[in-house]
Amino acid sequence: MPISSVPPIRRPVAAAAGLIALLLAAGCAGLQPAASPAAPVAVRLIAINDFHGQLLPPDSTTALPGPEAGTAVRVPLGGAAYLATAVAALKAENPRHVVVAAGDLISASPLESALFHDEPAIAALNAIGLEISSVGNHEFDDGRDALLRMQHGGCAPDGEIGVDTCVGGRYPGARFQYLAANVVDTASNTPLLPATAVRRFDLGGGRSLAIGFIGLTLKGTPELVSRPGIAGLRFDDEAETINREAARLRAAGIEALVVLIHEGGAIEPALAYNDPACPGFSGDIEAIVAALDPAIDVVISGHTHRAYNCRRASRDPAKTVLLTSAGNAGRFVSAVDLDLDPATGEVIASRADIQPVVNDRPGNEAPAQYPPRGAEPGVATLVADFRDRALPLTSRPVGRIAAVLGRDRNEAGEMPLGLVIADAQLDYAARSAETRAVIAFMNPGGVRDDLKPLDDAGTVSYGQVYSVQPFGGDLMTMSLTGAQIEALLEQQWRSKGQSSVLQPSRGFRYRWDADRPVGERVDPASITLDGVVLDPARSYRVNVNGFLASGGDGFTVLTTGTERQAFGLDRDALIEYLGRHGPVAAPTGLRIERR
Repeated sequence: MPISSVPPIRRPVAAAAGLIALLLAAGCAGLQPAASPAAPVAVRLIAINDFHGQLLPPDSTTALPGPEAGTAVRVPLGGAAYLATAVAALKAENPRHVVVAAGDLISASPLESALFHDEPAIAALNAIGLEISSVGNHEFDDGRDALLRMQHGGCAPDGEIGVDTCVGGRYPGARFQYLAANVVDTASNTPLLPATAVRRFDLGGGRSLAIGFIGLTLKGTPELVSRPGIAGLRFDDEAETINREAARLRAAGIEALVVLIHEGGAIEPALAYNDPACPGFSGDIEAIVAALDPAIDVVISGHTHRAYNCRRASRDPAKTVLLTSAGNAGRFVSAVDLDLDPATGEVIASRADIQPVVNDRPGNEAPAQYPPRGAEPGVATLVADFRDRALPLTSRPVGRIAAVLGRDRNEAGEMPLGLVIADAQLDYAARSAETRAVIAFMNPGGVRDDLKPLDDAGTVSYGQVYSVQPFGGDLMTMSLTGAQIEALLEQQWRSKGQSSVLQPSRGFRYRWDADRPVGERVDPASITLDGVVLDPARSYRVNVNGFLASGGDGFTVLTTGTERQAFGLDRDALIEYLGRHGPVAAPTGLRIERR
């Protein structure tokens, strides 16, 4: 059924109660006993998040609980055609259903989607039957106008029609509705996209029940995207926005309330993703849920790429909220079952099941408890078409590596692949006097995949490098004083539990102490370049990507750099480095030391 506006809900039970009272007052005799209450109405929400244009099954496997307690097995999960089959099966189990998502459906996508401006990702989600989604931070990677095009359709203005945009005809846009309750256009002081949506279910006899959906992204989105692309937008507090919109929906007579939010948390161990006790749960979503109006029934979340099925207290400690997330890249899907009171429309019971989307990739040795799903033919055809269109570029060899370059970090925060990327950017910046740098930094969140050799020679392809750095951001060289570099390093820690440790290029070294207060963790005497302590007053040329240069990830010091010079793309720097220096190995020796 289509998303509709919010008409008031009839209250037939209240009317019936009034009639009975009148009859009793008139002394009517012989009344039959009142009929037993009608059975609850079952509604299913089918939820995903952080799809990131993952049309093909991911190369990696995912750890799932093994057949015996305490064991784990690695199983191939995901792929749009398999996700379509999983969603169809969940729909078939309950005709009253809604397919929803919690943002980051596009961007940071593999080439099969990204080469075509993520139009294939939207086409796949249309075919799967997605109906409502919140925006996420990655929906803003290419700016507000690109997001609006994703919603409403039209060819990409910077694309070539029929080649990388509007392939096979006009791009029609998303058939599902994006929601952005806390993303406000400051010129009109209204949300950029609708704040809420309503799904109504016909019960027959002129009666219906409704569920209200509130969709939003994390208020920290400006720290995660390029700021020029979101000029004129304001990202409001999550809990305040939800509570305001919840009050509006309830005023319209809607009692069943679901939040779709691109913010989340994580459990430990990750294998406990279906344990409602949510062991070791933590994350920014906790404080948001704790501040919510107790009228909120379900929160479907994302952003952290972790799967979980939790119950958390709202503003009223006696009222718990069902909180779920389905991992990322179509590896899981959440089946959220609600029982609604047919008289009031209120949710009287809720439960969730996080289901792995097992594919039939060769080499699947999963136990019988994880039978593979078949690929839905229509979506499989769509995926194969864009895979074949992208193949000449994705398969092109670009360099060699000595072994896997991964994203696992040591105790100090060093990441082998992040260090290699920093070295590549430093080399790339040596092209001219204007761009030549002596230090380069890479943000860990911009390293999106591991780099693995394809053969015994260590070959890596363009498609692999693209998966590592899908954003294709400009590089920027700027001048910073030694004092500014020290302040930059201190910005790696926002609070006691949060950090984003920058990956430095060769020759740069420093030491930090986790027991020191935030803002005082780096030892200034330990900050050296080629063994020489940085001079607080001296100017140094520093290279970063455009996202960091605009203050991304909260590194606002980088917005104050002077003599700024943009050049080249970050991905091109890595490709050139792999081609010139291969086989590239993981750097040895500490650049970051943790006391």
